[in-house]
Amino acid sequence: MRRVKEWSEAYAPRLREEGEVRYRYDGVPLVKVERTYRLLTPLFGGGVEPRLADPVTVVRGTEVRGQLRFWWRAVRGWQAEGDLKRLFDLEAAIFGSAGEGGASPVAVEVEVLEKGREAIPYQDIPGKKFPRPLPDIAHPYVAFPLQRTRQDPRNYPVQQGIRFKLRLMYPEAVSLGTERLDLRQELEAALWAWETFGGIGARTRRGFGALAAEGSKAPTEDEIREGLRRFSREKGWPEGVPHLTPSSVIRVVTLSWREVVDRYQAFRQARNKGSHPKRPGRSLWPEPDEIRRLAGRYAPNHAPRHSLRKFPRGQFGLPIIFHFKDKDQGDPSDATLKPRDKDLDRMASPLLFRPLEDNRCVVAVLEGPRVPPGGVVLEISSRIFPVGVFLTPAEAQMLPFLKGEEDPVRAFVESL
Repeated sequence: MRRVKEWSEAYAPRLREEGEVRYRYDGVPLVKVERTYRLLTPLFGGGVEPRLADPVTVVRGTEVRGQLRFWWRAVRGWQAEGDLKRLFDLEAAIFGSAGEGGASPVAVEVEVLEKGREAIPYQDIPGKKFPRPLPDIAHPYVAFPLQRTRQDPRNYPVQQGIRFKLRLMYPEAVSLGTERLDLRQELEAALWAWETFGGIGARTRRGFGALAAEGSKAPTEDEIREGLRRFSREKGWPEGVPHLTPSSVIRVVTLSWREVVDRYQAFRQARNKGSHPKRPGRSLWPEPDEIRRLAGRYAPNHAPRHSLRKFPRGQFGLPIIFHFKDKDQGDPSDATLKPRDKDLDRMASPLLFRPLEDNRCVVAVLEGPRVPPGGVVLEISSRIFPVGVFLTPAEAQMLPFLKGEEDPVRAFVESL
């Protein structure tokens, strides 16, 4: 077992105990929270080096602090009353900030109880161009960043079977100007949201690193709604902050992680049946034909015929790389849907699906912007085309599998 402490320097050497109560150096009593977690799904990355777990401690205190910070913002940011600066001030008062006087009053300690074991979701086969996916470890549709490429010949591992203990210590309240923040309530909200929707490591919105608190049962959909009514509000959110409210799109489905990913893949890759059983038909989505129009080229049997000229799948997150397997026969080369602003390279997906125990998953849609500032462009053969991703009611009717829903992300959740 390895214990990694991240006590604020102001607290660590000058704590004193009287019975079960701990006091800070200045006499302020401290609240202590201790919980043990196990991972339900493999850990993807989480270390200093991308796509790898930390070689010293697979769960780092800095990462837990970052997760708590994000989920506090996602359910408690309404207290900023629409003011982004006030949100930063509230967040800094709880979790700290860079610079002088920015230490957090919240001490974090992680003790790894079981480091788990390494597993590789892709296996190289002699003579084969691409590695073989091992879906019993992780579904290839969400684990694809772990497979080798021409640029990186390594198949990256995940870590399975991790258990760790988390200890938090903090005063009951802190001051922000003339205000008094109830840290007990704020940390309770952050822990609840993290345990319900979050995880550890990378790609947690696609189900990796999902955790379960030992001694607690998985929540029902009604219990999650009740938690959001308790901790969150409909109004007061600063612009651009991803968040969840009592009326957000949330479902708990009786489907395993693999089954949810199967359905997600089928939805994202919806196609006609095609004339040959082993050769899928053309995409039901409009993007491939619009790329053919913009590129001015297409394979003989793939003349553009979809009348909708938009890129609605851009609402699932950016970038998206469109690959045409028949480019040798005239179809376009790879095209990338991405933020127009050159300083931005991605836009996180608003959709998350997070495995629970008993082969159930919580599926939720974070509220907030769907496109980055400046909009979205398609890059193909060094040319840039501004494109749209939002559908009108009439345009949504042109995609029957959306069943009239203008929001493709919501349409996916409703399809489960």
